[in-house]
Amino acid sequence: MEKKVYQTIDYPFTVGNAPEGKEAVLSIRNLSISFKTDNGMVHAVRGVAFDLYKGETLCIVGESGSGKSVTSKTIMGILAANAHIDNGSVTYEGEDLTKIGEADFHRIRGTKIGMIFQDPLSSLNPIMKIGKQITEVMIINGDHLKHKFNDVISEALITYNNDKRLLEIAKEELKFVKKNKKSTPEQKEAAKKAYLEEKARLEPIIKADKVALKDKKKEARKVVKEFKAEIVKRHRELRAPILKKMFSKGGIAEYKNFISERRRYVSELRVTHKEAKMRALKIMKEVGIPDPERRYKQYPFEFSGGMRQRIVIAIALTADPDILICDEPTTALDVTIQAQILELINKLKAARNMSVIFITHDLGVVANMADRVAVMYAGKIVEYGTANDVFYDPRHPYTWALLSSIPDVDSKERLEAIPGTPPNMLFPPKGDAFALRSKYALGIDFRVEPKMYQISETHYCASWLLDQRAPEAEMPKIVSTRIENSLRKAGVHDGK
Repeated sequence: MEKKVYQTIDYPFTVGNAPEGKEAVLSIRNLSISFKTDNGMVHAVRGVAFDLYKGETLCIVGESGSGKSVTSKTIMGILAANAHIDNGSVTYEGEDLTKIGEADFHRIRGTKIGMIFQDPLSSLNPIMKIGKQITEVMIINGDHLKHKFNDVISEALITYNNDKRLLEIAKEELKFVKKNKKSTPEQKEAAKKAYLEEKARLEPIIKADKVALKDKKKEARKVVKEFKAEIVKRHRELRAPILKKMFSKGGIAEYKNFISERRRYVSELRVTHKEAKMRALKIMKEVGIPDPERRYKQYPFEFSGGMRQRIVIAIALTADPDILICDEPTTALDVTIQAQILELINKLKAARNMSVIFITHDLGVVANMADRVAVMYAGKIVEYGTANDVFYDPRHPYTWALLSSIPDVDSKERLEAIPGTPPNMLFPPKGDAFALRSKYALGIDFRVEPKMYQISETHYCASWLLDQRAPEAEMPKIVSTRIENSLRKAGVHDGK
């Protein structure tokens, strides 16, 4: 029987076609990140690319050190000081998050993109009451007038910043060529010429962007002024009859109405402490914290591990983010609590129509919650597709190895351990990074990096085993048996 021919895609610069009706809210392309150490540069992420779609859960799975958390921290702009973004882009709302500064991240981090970390206790201040920790962000970021101003100038600001960064990148490239001892005089002259041409092209564009941004700021100030004037006018109209009654005989009872109206007026300008508390209690109840009124006044040490994780989730949800990143949120919890937290995240995702990136080392944890799964190894995504693709039709030897190591009550086969250790990322392997640990490795795996093959409209895998010239390779018996058992239970008897 002739082997099926699979087409390849230009990964990591493209990730294939988007599913019908799906909108990408976050796009990562060719992302490469290194860390400067005493021993040299550690290449933690090497050409990662994926799209996150609206309302979906994308699970990134892999061993410790595979680059999962580094990728998520890049999205949040919280990489360590010794980290260096070598290549690639992280695009959100038209902006490349790898190029923006800390001031710009304040508009995004925590408000539009939230994150839940692995250890809930280290994420909470041990000497601050839970209630204050939940309301703190709401109060700090609760200036409604400032938000209105930022909404008006947002598009013009992004355009101006993006064009400015293009000029900065061109300048950095020139500096790199000049400092490089291997650069010839001709190369330096060519780099200088290219920079001057780019500068001549971009300077008038940046100047026009600056004028447009200035005009937008002027418009925004006018919008905010009119918005505030309308609130003040409405407040005065409502306050006038109350004040009149207050200064009449027996008007002392109207004082409460006056205070109530004053609070309502302030709440239209900013989030008040009272409003923040009410929202905090509501979110605490939403994430399953019993008796929120009492718990609001307690300290983190008075909560169990599962309850602390719920508090961390509540803090992440206060700003109603578009994207929620969960970095191994169940690792420190026992199995029963793990199931509760996973169910909670699924429930909140559906209720708020959020997009979720779920990072874990355990394929078993994500089996019932992932829409799509990306399997990561040695800083690269080696296979990705829908949950059904990865669980019922895995193609990469590393995915087989992960599935072979998951305990299962129905399988009689012995669990298979993954031999060896992950490669030293100070010296990344040339070919398939998993080759040294794989019994399916081919000679080419040690010399050339495999291409990304398209198995179906949703399923992609980087393995030379999918090449037409490669010999047939059968997945481990334990994996095929589990797939057959699962399909039988689901009532499917003849294939996928």
